[in-house]
Amino acid sequence: MGAFIPGLRRKYPIHEYLSAVLLVVGLILFTLADAHTSPNFSVVGVVMITGALVMDSFLGNLQEAIFTMNPDTTQ
Repeated sequence: MGAFIPGLRRKYPIHEYLSAVLLVVGLILFTLADAHTSPNFSVVGVVMITGALVMDSFLGNLQEAIFTMNPDTTQ
């Protein structure tokens, strides 16, 4: 998310992108395994976990952008 937030526009090393891909693949494998073994599988849980991951990565980078662009801002 740091590459998409205006004010940061970071460049990440390849291992950071690889970790993000592995996280997504792990989430997909977990979802497929849970859907296969559980008869009460709910897509709402997958949407909630995915949303939490996206919002968590966005929030940390947004806070850093705020502190970077406004040096007088305190925690």
